[in-house]
Amino acid sequence: MKIVVDSMGGDNAPFINIDGVIEYLNDPSSIGEVILVGQEDLIRQELQSRSFDSPRLHIQHASQVVGMNDSPTRSFKEKKDSSLRVGIELVKSKEAEAFISAGNTGAVMAYSLLSLGRIPGVDRPAVGAFMPHEEGATLLLDVGAVAEAKPKNLLQFGIMGSIVHRYVTQTKSPRVALMSIGEEAEKGTPLVKEAKRLLEESHLNFKGYAEGRDIFNNKFDVIVTDGFTGNVSLKLAESTFKTLFSMIKSRLDRPSRLIGARLIKPVLTELVEIFDPNNYGGSPLLGIKGVSLIAHGSSNAKAIKAALMEAQNLVKSNLIQVIEQEITTSLSNITYTDMDEEIIHH
Repeated sequence: MKIVVDSMGGDNAPFINIDGVIEYLNDPSSIGEVILVGQEDLIRQELQSRSFDSPRLHIQHASQVVGMNDSPTRSFKEKKDSSLRVGIELVKSKEAEAFISAGNTGAVMAYSLLSLGRIPGVDRPAVGAFMPHEEGATLLLDVGAVAEAKPKNLLQFGIMGSIVHRYVTQTKSPRVALMSIGEEAEKGTPLVKEAKRLLEESHLNFKGYAEGRDIFNNKFDVIVTDGFTGNVSLKLAESTFKTLFSMIKSRLDRPSRLIGARLIKPVLTELVEIFDPNNYGGSPLLGIKGVSLIAHGSSNAKAIKAALMEAQNLVKSNLIQVIEQEITTSLSNITYTDMDEEIIHH
């Protein structure tokens, strides 16, 4: 198994990416080989400074870098020797089984779509994120791939989300809900109402509307929304937990509260670990004919290692093939209307 890492992608590239790869290769449970794609001289220099060498580590030179502000489609045409393009092409040519990047999210999605293609029945890919709660985790999707979704996209997200949740957690029939601004049937935008009709016609265990507060409880297993709303929800959650833990810590550091701080420190440490996004590594692009993971732009070494472990598990589990097999069956009884094929703006 070979996993490609875009060494030039992310806020802290290439240093953090290389550190994460080293941590992965040093872990006894890692079984894959890693191909670091990027500017070879820089990669070798960083590896030498860390005195690291392994027969499971390979370097593939790519002279160009796709920046965070680059246009995905323009850079795909103009930067043919970018670490992103070269890395994904290795998966396309079957020289590797998975690709990981903490770089430009839009570019990772566009390159994956253009190079690897879509699973039949999936019009647009989705990015899913498991949101932890007291009794497990809720899968939220899309969290950034499709900002303006069509009703049929939300149906397809629901089907893929249900398959992924069932496969990862062994839940027999995941409870699927659609994000709205209330539980009542008359609430929601025209997009949400039409998507609800499609989800009700599907074979899914569809439970109706979810609200934002349901992301962090055990009411539903999968919550479906467009990429704009999902990404805002994800970033808001990350910021809220970071601010909350920071505020608690600053108040416990006061001399009068030191005894209490010592007592609750283990609990806080455990909670910080649960909600640390770096533990979850990367989010797979669902609907793509290949394993392509998008990591946080601000990923640290722990996040890159976690993404490599996740890629390893995805390749071993054949999840992409399972989605490919099941989605055709799931869509067989669905009839799309003209409205389902449109982006609804009103």
